[in-house]
Parts: sequence; structure tokens; C-alpha cells
Amino acid sequence: MYEKKTHGEWLSLLEISGPFLAETVLESHFPQGLDELNPAKKKLLRQAYEEWREAQDDADPSFSELHAAWIDLVLKQGLELDEDDDEDVLKPANSIDGVSFEAPEHGVVIKPDYAVVTGADHSPSLLIKTLPAGIDLETVNKSDGWAASPVERMLQLCRATKVRLGLLTNGERWMLIDAPEGGVTTYASWYARLWGQEPVTLQAFINLLGIRRFFLDSSQQLPALLDESLKHQDEVTDALGDQVRRAVEVLVQALDKADQDRERELLKDVEPAALYEAGLTVMMRLVFLLSAEERGLLLLGDERYEAYYAASSLRMQLREQAGLHSEEILSHRRDAWSRLLAIFRAVYGGVDHETLRMPALGGSLFDPDRFPFLEGRTKDSNWRYDPAQPLPIDNRTVLLLLDAIQLFQGRTLSYRALDVEQIGYVYEGLLERTVVRAKDVTLELEATKKSKKPWVTWGELEDARLSGEKAVKALLVERTGSSTSRINNDLNKVVSDAHKEKLLVVCLGDQALRDRLAPYYHFLRIDPWGYPLIYPKGAFMVATGSDRRETGTHYTPKSLTESIVKETLEPIVYVGPAEGTERKDWKLKTPEELLDLKICDLAMGSGAFLVQVCRWLSERLLEAWAQAESQNKFITGEGIVVDNISNQEPMTGDAEERSVNARRLISERCLYGVDINPLAVELAKLSIWLVTLAKGRPFGFLDHNLRHGDSLLGITDLEQLYYLDMNVGKGSEKKLFAQKIEEAVKEVIELRLELRERPILDIHDVEVMAHLDQKAREKLELPELVADALVGETLKAGGKKADVTMLSVEAGQAFEGDSDAVKCLSLRATDGMNTDLPTGKPNRKPFHWCLEFPEVFIGQLSGFDAVVGNPPFLGGQKITGAMGDVYRGFLVERIAMGRRGSADLVAYFFIRANSIIRKPGFFGLIAVNTISEGNTREVGLDSVLESGSIIYKTNPNIVWSGEANVVTSSVHVARSKWAGNKSIGVSIVNNISSSLTQRENWRPVKLYESSGLVFQGAIILGDGFIVDEEIYSQWKQDEDNSCEVVFDYLIGKEVNNTPSFVPGRKVINFFDWDENTARKFQSAYKHIEESVKAERQRKDENGEYVLRKPLPQRWWQYGEKRPAMFHAIGRGHSFEKHPKGWDGSNQPLERIIVFARAATKYPCFALVPSDYVYSDSLCVIASQSYALFCCLSSDVHAIWAWEYCSKMKQDMRYTHSDIFETFPFPNGTLSDSHDGLRNIGEVFFDKRLQYMQSNNIGMTKFYNDLHDSEIQSEDIIELRELQTKINQVVLNAYGFDDINLEQDFHEVAYLPEGKNIRFTISEAAREELLYRLALLNKERHEAELSNKSKKASVTSIIQYDKRPPRDMTLDKVAEPTPQMDIFGQEDE
Repeated sequence: MYEKKTHGEWLSLLEISGPFLAETVLESHFPQGLDELNPAKKKLLRQAYEEWREAQDDADPSFSELHAAWIDLVLKQGLELDEDDDEDVLKPANSIDGVSFEAPEHGVVIKPDYAVVTGADHSPSLLIKTLPAGIDLETVNKSDGWAASPVERMLQLCRATKVRLGLLTNGERWMLIDAPEGGVTTYASWYARLWGQEPVTLQAFINLLGIRRFFLDSSQQLPALLDESLKHQDEVTDALGDQVRRAVEVLVQALDKADQDRERELLKDVEPAALYEAGLTVMMRLVFLLSAEERGLLLLGDERYEAYYAASSLRMQLREQAGLHSEEILSHRRDAWSRLLAIFRAVYGGVDHETLRMPALGGSLFDPDRFPFLEGRTKDSNWRYDPAQPLPIDNRTVLLLLDAIQLFQGRTLSYRALDVEQIGYVYEGLLERTVVRAKDVTLELEATKKSKKPWVTWGELEDARLSGEKAVKALLVERTGSSTSRINNDLNKVVSDAHKEKLLVVCLGDQALRDRLAPYYHFLRIDPWGYPLIYPKGAFMVATGSDRRETGTHYTPKSLTESIVKETLEPIVYVGPAEGTERKDWKLKTPEELLDLKICDLAMGSGAFLVQVCRWLSERLLEAWAQAESQNKFITGEGIVVDNISNQEPMTGDAEERSVNARRLISERCLYGVDINPLAVELAKLSIWLVTLAKGRPFGFLDHNLRHGDSLLGITDLEQLYYLDMNVGKGSEKKLFAQKIEEAVKEVIELRLELRERPILDIHDVEVMAHLDQKAREKLELPELVADALVGETLKAGGKKADVTMLSVEAGQAFEGDSDAVKCLSLRATDGMNTDLPTGKPNRKPFHWCLEFPEVFIGQLSGFDAVVGNPPFLGGQKITGAMGDVYRGFLVERIAMGRRGSADLVAYFFIRANSIIRKPGFFGLIAVNTISEGNTREVGLDSVLESGSIIYKTNPNIVWSGEANVVTSSVHVARSKWAGNKSIGVSIVNNISSSLTQRENWRPVKLYESSGLVFQGAIILGDGFIVDEEIYSQWKQDEDNSCEVVFDYLIGKEVNNTPSFVPGRKVINFFDWDENTARKFQSAYKHIEESVKAERQRKDENGEYVLRKPLPQRWWQYGEKRPAMFHAIGRGHSFEKHPKGWDGSNQPLERIIVFARAATKYPCFALVPSDYVYSDSLCVIASQSYALFCCLSSDVHAIWAWEYCSKMKQDMRYTHSDIFETFPFPNGTLSDSHDGLRNIGEVFFDKRLQYMQSNNIGMTKFYNDLHDSEIQSEDIIELRELQTKINQVVLNAYGFDDINLEQDFHEVAYLPEGKNIRFTISEAAREELLYRLALLNKERHEAELSNKSKKASVTSIIQYDKRPPRDMTLDKVAEPTPQMDIFGQEDE
């Protein structure tokens, strides 16, 4: 991957595609360099190669024998795989079972010639396939029914046989294929002709593939080296992303300085967001140039180009200048920026000069008029006619930009070894940022990754300083994300004279400001030149914008895109998969049919899915061309199959050119994409251009199909526009202007079809296409404006039916040519779109599918053939905060059609995907595991299935390898009849339900009998409520009455991770008392006043309280006091206000059941005293029933919990509303009247407690031991027997005695492979129990509806009126939300 002496030298001589061996990994395993070769062996191989080559050139009649002998020599003597000819390691493939692959749809069986077998289990480590001399490894083979190259065949063979490594050779080229299961494929080729000229390549070949490598420790074998390199590759992309982000910041600072030097005239009309877009675009241009130059697609190698234009050589030239003089000298030179502008122009417009000719590539990425201020030109100037005045950006800044994208740990990166997806990943991380103007003097802080806002204004610091030192520290803790100790340390550090001097420079000589800022010097981030980052008022600064992670957007690893694309597109590329035909009888569609396909990614990001669609579909197109040619047809240069080529230009026969042509055609005709971020659209274009660029040809035109907008916000059907009704139906009235819209759309479809069919030979074709696209957009300006206004009015109505009377009038007038009406429409649309827009968010940009892609949505088969992607995932509770109340209302009413629930954002993308594919059509999406759980399932997959669509494949529990660090599922849906196989993972099933299982169950609902018992603990909202032992002891010694309001404070970690569930801290609790009552406990009151009040009453830059009312006003009370919980456990007497009907004479419970709310490996329950304060990391079950504890601790309840929980990664979140309140407990459980359950529950609790105390472990580690088959101590065996008895007693309590639980160590289906061994019931028993429990839930629910639920056997276990006060429902009483309102007032 790097060019450097030692390993970099031979790596640069290989032909590599994909993530191969990283140089740092090679240095670790070969610290002294590669092992030397025996000179006699080198001589033997060199002579043999020369003899083989000579025989080939001379067409020797015995060449076939010589060819076989040459390959045998390399394998047996060179690699030493069979020196004794005993076939001990290098075995003929026909002597080994299971190493062939059948492609039945092509009638072809692929076998290797040899297999290297080294393991004790006799499984192959390497498959070897030999080919005749002269056969191109990458050219499609037309000799049989499968039009695939030898490389593609070998890859499929490795995948099918699960043998990771393959070696493919024609005698000259020796290609290693690494095909890790579920991972990215790598290809590395050695050329035998170089073995004599560059012996180090032979040395590497033998070191890596020689027999010794197969018998080393597994950590030193080739697969381990490749895996280690892949991790290193991830480090490279992460580091590169950080470097590029810093570089963009430096470029923005340079542009800001240039703007200051021109009296703020240069950028006066430039929006701050456009400035960031320009900076990022410059970096994207540089990446493209480096990639294209390395791949030989530009003029690298031309002496004049390298000296005066090339990006690749500029960094070395600047480094040379710095070495001759100093880096400081670069600060005084400014020619490098002009050179960059020149190459940008050359790429866009071409060069036609007698000494240098370069074809124009065009493309919006390089358009000089997109950001004219980069050239010092004004807005609306023209690069062809108006002179540029290059900005005074110095060479030192340009060098930093180039270093950022070319260096990693001092080594020069090779962009040939970086996948397009990796480049996309680097830049996708930058999409969440933007540029803002500093409203005040702003300090950028050296912050941790936890920090959401790593800067502070001088005004904020002054306000905090006036409130006291604690407020200053609290502000710095919040903004830096650092610990209090780090804040104290940095405040106490000495600020040297040198520091003050640098500070004075950035304060523009203002000594007073310098002195005021000096105490905070050590908190400031330092720029690459060593100066602190302080922005004057009005300066441009890079800040966090629309956080893509906040909107649930995450980069998709290549390993996932490959499988999703293949599974989704096969049914539209072949006739057979959906029809249930055997694979051998599948028929590939014709080239015309393939080029007519339309595939969309509705949240494309950097274009990872579209790139993979382009690759995979182009391979099928190559196959289809080959099939046509085998039938004596001809293929034109534009991919059309004809009977007679006549005067048309034929398709090239060169394999690489042909492949590029196929990818270009697919990208221009078949790919559609949308993203909410306009920069993502540009990044997706870059990604596709990188895989489709051909030397001498311009960029493909993609602007018409890759668009900017919100996929969920907009209209999908022209009828909605014709009737001005988002839900056209009875009572809707078609508007008079509908005909004009219809006519405009027809004209636009003609223009877009003309654009689609136009071949691209040179830049003039691209210009014609751009003109057609612009004409189409202009014709739809007014219909789009009306659609914007309609959606805006719907947003204002919270997603419900809007009053469109005035909109209808204005639209009608606008279509009649009234310009004032157009202005009114524009204002109406803007006003509606920005309704309830969260502060700091960009304006909403709706996306009207039927107007943006009218040719897709008009006609009988309207809709895309397929949708693929990784749509954003964002917890339902976060949608409102990130996007606004009205936006969520729109999702609920217009996407989910009124189906409510706290659904993850991804659910709405599933519904949208289902609605925009045609019948028959398919979609394949990745989603977090919550897609099959709770409200997300009900809103998303249930809606999809109820529409008639079918899930035909799912891969649940995929551990995400990307940054998001979650567990996901891939889901493939057919919007048509599906007669083919359905599969969950590798298992063929009869049906796939919305739970992504094969069961069709009743969806459990909350039961009255189980409601109102579970409460989230108190949210104290202020660490100052916590009292340390020293203070409490002093109060106790002084007999201070404050001891009366101090309680033991139990948190989730103490429940799960300590042996006795004993609280480690104490906390003050003033319940709901007023301030006068709290003051009576003077010491406690003063403690909170000093340590909580300032934090609660923090103000923002506008002087408003940061926290919601009444938290600042009632700072002495908890944020959430949980009065309902305390009343339920019998401690309501501590409160001043009580619920209606509360009986104060009832005795408190002695103990209660608690469990941790955080994600956990196991559902863990404990009984603890009832006189604690329980933190919000706990949930409290208002019960002291050992029978209930027994049932909750059983596997019967555990499987229910795993089925209906939400998950964080692979861990469970025990959401009581979905689990506890839906679970149909056995009769006698809640009332503690079932003797069998009660008795064994108490025994189990005591025995478990003894085990934990004797081993000094908590519940999590106890259950680790319980489920670890390697642990066989007497104590743990006894506890396993108790667990088995508990399960049986619970089973008997239900009357399910006929089920054989088969308790043992089993692999469970609800956890990822490798982490799914549990001591539990069998999978068959689990399936049957879940089915019966769901039916029992249904029976109980129906009984409750018919007023039969309140029977004696399920009475409440506490003497507390569970009837909801006033109009509150039971589930709201127990919901972990502010609860004071059950007493008739808002939470205080």
C-alpha cells in the first residue's frame, strides 16, 4: 500500500486490487526483511522461465507439455509444496471431496487443479487453478454457458467451498485471491517475467506462499497477516479522515484570511455552508487527481504535465523546496495554489496545445464557476472570460492539504490500493460539518470525542466567571468533554511568555483581550503552525452542522454492500429466482433488459451501494453480451445487440475497456440515488466516476439521476399534486391546473429519455445532456414549487390533512402566469418547510419522487425495479429532537398512514422503499435489529407485509464492522408473488414473519394485570445530591437533622456487578417539598445549593436557562422524583402530595425487585430493601414476591425477553412495556400465592447470593459462569440444576407439561454466532413456548376486553390503587417519563 524501501519496494511492483498486506504488518512479521532465497533455486526458475517463454514465442509443438512442467516446477520446487512428488501437501483436486462448485444456472462445474492441504482435519488451505498460456485471467470466457472471467470463477469457487485463498495462473501471471467469508475480496498478481528482473518479487512470492508459511503458527500464516492488514487499513482510513478534516479547517481559515485582506468583499455574497462545501470540494478534487494519475488515466509520465500540473508530483516539489530552505520559506510563496487551480481547470475544460493535449472531463466536481471565489472571481463571473485573481494562499498551506491526503505515519499512500468505498468512508465522515460565522470571539477547545460543542465564546466565559469558579469549571467540563481533574490541572498550568506572544498574534495585537484569554490557553486547540485557534467576531469557522450520526446515517462496509446487492438484484436480473426455478435453469436477461433496469438507493451517502450495483450489474451485462455474441450477434460501442454491425462502431474486445464501458452504461442508465446532504450527492458522483472513468473520455453525466433531498418528505404520486391532497380519495377534487402539470411532465419525460439514450463520446455530449437536464428542471419549477407548498402546509398541520384553499388559488394563478402568485407560493413553501425546524438545522429540502424521476413513476409499471441501501437508523425518541415535532407527525400520518408508536427512523424508510418499487419489484435494506422488534416492527415491517409484500430472505444478527458498532439485520422484500426459496441466514424456511422468524404469531399487547408495577428510578440531575461518607459521618456525629433526608443510593452497576447489591453512596432527597421545608435541613440544603444550583441554572448565550422548566426554578428537587414509584412501594408518606385514593396506613414493602436498565447480556433480577433511593439506571418492580422473582429468573421468561426486547449491539435492553407488561404470568405469580414458585424462587435467590459472595462476583459474572460449559464446580452444577427445576416448575404452573425443555448447552438463535452458547432450553422448546405464550397473551387480552380480567387469582400484590387518576391510562402511570402529572400538576 505504500511506496518505501524494503517491503514497499516489492509491493509497488505487484498489481493489487483491494486491501492487501500493509507495510507495517510486514515489518512486524519480517523485521529483517524477507527471507533470502537459495541462489540455485533462483537460477533454476529463471532458466526454466526463459525456456518456457522461448517455446511459447516459437510456437514449439511440445509447448503444452513444457507449460505444465513450468507450472509444476514453480509449485513443487519453487514453493516447495511437493518436492518429493508424494502428493502429501499439494494434492490433485480430484483426490479431495468438496472442492468443486456448480453454477447450475450456467450448466458449469468449476474445479481447481490442486489443493494445498496442511491442517489436521485435511481441509484445504489454498486452491490452485492453472490455465493455458496466453489466457487473460480477467477476460470473459465464452467457451461454455457461463460468461465469466477465470478470476470471477475462481472467486466463486473459493466462496462456495469456503476455502479463503486461491491461486490462479496462466504461467506468466500468478494471481492470489483472498476471499474471506463476509469480507472484502483482494487480488494480488505477480508476473513471472519480473522474477528475474526484480528478484525481490520472487522472494515475496515464495515467502508468502511457500510451504513454510502454511506450517507456522496460525497468527503468522497468510490469512492472519491479511486480517491484521485489514484492521490496519481501517486505521488508515480513520486517520486519513481526521487529517482531511483538519486540512479543510486550514483551508477555510486561509480563505477567511484572504477575505479579511480584501475588506470582507471576496466572500460577502457567499453563504458559510457554501464555503465549507468549497473546502471539501477542493479535497475531493485532489483525491480524484491522485487516484486518476496513479491509474494512468491522466498524463502522469508526460514531462510537462508532471512538472507543471500533476498533483502527485507537487507535494514532493514543495517538500524539496522546504528541504533546501525551510518550511517557513513556503509561507512567502504562493504559486502552488495557482497550479492547483490550473489543473482543476485543465481537467474540467481540457488542454489543447501543441506541447500538451488533454481531453476535457467536465463534471460538477471540477466546475470553476461552482465556487468562483476560489479563483478570486466574483459571483456570476465566467471562468472562460473573466480573469482570475488567485487568492494569496501560501505554499505551506497547500503542502498541508497534500500531506493530509497523501501521508500516513510518514509514508506516502498509494490510492491504487485504497478501495473507492474506503475513499468514500474518509469523506463521508466530513459531511456532518459546516462553516458558521463566529457571533463573538470564539475559542476552539482541545476536546475529547464526547464533546458535542468543542468551542466556547468569550461572552459565555465571562457569564460563567461572574457566576463563580465552579460555573467556569462546569462550562469547560461540558464543552471539552473532559474530567474535572483535567480542568483543574489545565487551569493551574503556567502560561509562558512564548504562549502569550502567540496568543497576542491571534488576538490581532489586542493586549487586553490577550490577558483575559491567557488563563484558558491550555484548553485551546493549536493549529498546524503552532498558534491557538481563536476566531474574531465575524470570522468563518468550521463547526458541527447536521450531524449524520444524529440523523442515524452511517457508512456501510463493503462486505455488506456486496451481499445485499447480489441477493436483491438476482430476481430482476435472472428469470428464475422469484419463480422458484432451480438455479441451473435460471435465464439471464438480455442486455437491453438489463440496461432498462432502474435501481435506487434512497439514502446513498458516499455511494457505496451504487458503486457495488454498478460493479455487479456490469458483470452481468458482460455475461449477457458474451451470450449474445455466442449466438452470432454483435455488440455496438454503446452496448446494443444487433444482427449486423454494418457502419456502427463495434464494442471493443479489450477486457478492461469492455468492463469500463459496461460500468459507464450501467451508471448512466440504471443508477438512481437521493441523499439529504448535497455534499453526499457530490461524493457519490466522485465514487462512481472513480470506477467508471476511462482514459480520454469525460465523466459520465450523473446529475439527472443523483439528486439532493429528503427521501421521506415529499410526494410520490402526481395525483397528490393534481388534487392538492396527500391522501387522494373520496372528497378529493382535481384542480384545473392539473392538465398543465400533466403536459409539463410528459415533455420532461421525453427530454429525460433523450438524455438517457445519448452516448457520451466527448465533453460536447456531456454539455448537451446538461442542457437537456436543465430544460427538464425548468419545466418542472412551478409544479415542484406547488408540491413544496403542499408538503409545507401538511407539515404545519402536523402531517394531517391540511387546508389548501389558499394554496389552490395561488397555484391556479401561478399557472396562469401571475408572478405575484409565484412569490406567494414561494413564501408559503418556505414558511411551511421551516415550521418547527430545530435550531441550527438547514432548511428542509423535500424530494418529490414523481417529479424528480418522472419516467420511473409514470405508466403501468411505475416504480423502481429495486431499491438497495443502508437507510438511517435513529431511535424513535430521538426523531423529534433531531428533526422536529411536525416532521415526526408527517412520518406518522403520511408515511405510516397513522400507525403510531416510538418507531426507529429506519421503519419509515422501509415503508418508503416498499412504496417506490414497482410490482413486481424488490428491495434489500440493512437495518438495526430493532426493525423486527416492538414499535419499529409494528410500524415498519408489519406495514410492508400488510401491503402484500413478502420477505424472502433475511440475515439477522450481523455484527456491524463500521463505526456505528451495532448489530444489524439485512432484509430482502419482494413486492410480488414469490415462489422461490425463503431463507433466514442459511436455513430454508416456509415463511418469514415481521419478527424475522418463521413463526406467524399474535403480536403481544400490554395486559392490565401486569401493568402499573414497573417504574424507572429517580433522575437526580446533579451529582451534588450525592453525599460522601466523610460529610455524612460528620452530620451523624453532630446529630444534624440533615441525616433524615440522606438515603442509600443504589445504581445499576451495583445490582449487576457486586455480590450483595449494597449501595456504595448516599444521596439527599427532598422529594416534592417546597424550598422552605427543604431549608429546615440546613446542612443538606446548603450542600445542594453550593453544588447543584449553579449547574441547574446555567444560561445560554441568549441569557435563557439551558434546562427546561421547572428544573432551574426547583433546583433542590430531583429532575424526576418518581412519586408513583415511591407510593407503589409504600413510601408515599415522604411526599406532600398524594394520588387520589391513596391509603397512608398501608405498610411499606420490606423488599422490592430491581433490574438494570442498561444493555445487558442476561435479564438479571434481584431483591433489595425498599428504603433506598433507586437511580434512573434501575427499574423497580413494586413487588416482594419470590414467586414473581422465580418466574422472572426462568428461561421461560428469558426467551420472551429476548424475543421482544430492544437491543444495543447484541445485548438486551429490558424494556418493561414490551416485555414485563405483555408477559402472561402463571396464575398465583403476582399475588405470591403459588407455593411451588415461591419456595424454589427463595432457594434460588439464596443459593445464587451465596455463590456470588463466595466468589466475590456480581450477577453478570454469575450468569457468565452458569452459561460456561467449561466451569463444572459443584456449586455451579447445583445452581444449574436449580435453574432447570425453576424452568420445570414454571412450565407446570402454565400446564405446559407436555413440552420437553431439553435443558442443556445450546446455540441460541437470538445471539450472533460465536457468542450464542447458553445453558438453556432447546430451540424447539423455545419456538413452541413463544407460540403458546403469545396465544395466552391473546386470550388474557380478550378476557380483559370482556371485563373478565379482574378475577381473584390475579389480584394486585400491593395495597395501592392501580386505577389511573383522572384520564391517565395505566401504562402512563408506570412509564419512565416525568410522573408528577398524575397528581394533577406538571413535574416539578
